[in-house]
Amino acid sequence: MRKQSLDFLKALLTTDSVSGFEPKAQKLFLDYVKPFADKIETDAYGNARAILNPGGSTTVMLDGHIDELGMIVNYIDDKGFITVQRIGGIDAAQMPARRVNIHTAKGVIRGVVGAMAVHLQDREKAKTPPKMHEVFVDIGAKDGKAAKAKVAIGDLVTFVDDMFELDKNILAARALDNRIGVWVAAEVLRMASKKKGTLNACIVAASSIQEETGCNGAQMQVAAVKPDVAIAIDVTHATDTPGIDVKLHGEVKLGHGPTYTIGRENHPVLIERLKKVAAKNKIPTQVETFSLTGGTDAQAMWTKNGGTPACIISPPCRYMHSTVETMDLRDLQLTADWLTAFCCDLKKNEKFKVKI
Repeated sequence: MRKQSLDFLKALLTTDSVSGFEPKAQKLFLDYVKPFADKIETDAYGNARAILNPGGSTTVMLDGHIDELGMIVNYIDDKGFITVQRIGGIDAAQMPARRVNIHTAKGVIRGVVGAMAVHLQDREKAKTPPKMHEVFVDIGAKDGKAAKAKVAIGDLVTFVDDMFELDKNILAARALDNRIGVWVAAEVLRMASKKKGTLNACIVAASSIQEETGCNGAQMQVAAVKPDVAIAIDVTHATDTPGIDVKLHGEVKLGHGPTYTIGRENHPVLIERLKKVAAKNKIPTQVETFSLTGGTDAQAMWTKNGGTPACIISPPCRYMHSTVETMDLRDLQLTADWLTAFCCDLKKNEKFKVKI
């Protein structure tokens, strides 16, 4: 992977961008893509777009969501302990004994999520995962008054976890879901800009807000752009780890290339075109069926504007919605290469429609 591209990915992964509060990460995205784009845009809620070749005959929107899971302070008790509300799909069972940052008006306050020592636990009760309102944050305050002098209702809370490498290709971080989608969209724009003279497509790299709380930003983006094609780039579950039943969830392996998905929102003609491009460029891919347990921005986009040809393209990710999400950098690069090849292979006025 190109050093500057890897540096951009690392910057994204170490910038807080809780769903609904994304401006810092959006600025990183816009600063990176500005040299390659003909035009950049933002909207009222903070969605961002970079556009290449705006006169192209087929508009392809590549969507990644910039937001991450987090929490928000919603109660401070008389003893100074803080209760939080989740923002997105955080598992309360993974929270005890974690370190957190509370983002206040005066700066970051450090805290820990309380964890009862095993010696003191009721063995039967310990078998039941905690509910979110039962989890509490300790900032070392002597009482509620002292805590309220530092922290306010509505302050954001993020886990203290940095990006790290398990080896030269394997990366672990808390927000790979879905900074990698934004990274891929930006990289496609960069690589395609080198072929602008022969490019038939208009490419819109869209960095969308609030996917984790309802795929909200992507709905705004597709309504504004009205693309001919909308491709969501988001992680999928790598099922090659202990405890995952591939009979239930399908077989997807880390390091074996990105997946395409068959069914529901995934436009069959578009999928076939993507498969041909992958074969032509010798890009390894994996296949999966549409998810019964989750949702992506593709689900939010395909029914808009009277029906928008859409699909989801996914690099595999282990341990999703945790602070140790793990991915293979080669899968990310292959995803960017595949979508760049697709955009550059589009013919003039090419559209996608199911034939009856």
